[in-house]
Amino acid sequence: MKRAYYDALPSKFEAVGNGSYIYRWDIQEEAVPQQIMAEDVDQPIAEVSHAQYSCFEVIVWATVTSNKITEAVIGQMWEANYEQKLINEYNAAKLGLYGGSASSSEAKAKIGAYKEFLSARSALKAQIDADCVELNIE
Repeated sequence: MKRAYYDALPSKFEAVGNGSYIYRWDIQEEAVPQQIMAEDVDQPIAEVSHAQYSCFEVIVWATVTSNKITEAVIGQMWEANYEQKLINEYNAAKLGLYGGSASSSEAKAKIGAYKEFLSARSALKAQIDADCVELNIE
C-alpha cells in the first residue's frame, strides 16, 4: 500500500462531499531536503528542509462506523485471502508438514509469519478504535 503525501498536516477524517469520507492513519511528519539554486548557477547554494506529512488513507462510504473503517483499512492493507493463506500455513507447520517437524526452521517461519500478522492487525485495530473514540464514530 502506498503512502499519501501532504504539505500540511492532514486530518484523520474528512468528508469528501459525495457521500464518502477519507480516513487517514499513521500520519507522520517528515523533513524533506530542498536545494536552493542561485540564478545562472548549476550548483545549489544551500540546502534547507521543509516539513511534509505522509499517511495511509482509505475511502469509506456513509454511514460511517468503526466496523466499516476497520474493514476498509484491513482490506487495503492485506489481500482478501492473505489471512486464510497464513492460517493454512500455520496449521500445516503445526502438523509438521514443513521441514518434517513443527520445530523446523521452515515451520517456525510460517508460525512466526502468522503471529506477526495477528500482532500487526491487532495494533491497527487498536489505533482505529482509538481514532473512532476521538472522532465520536461508533
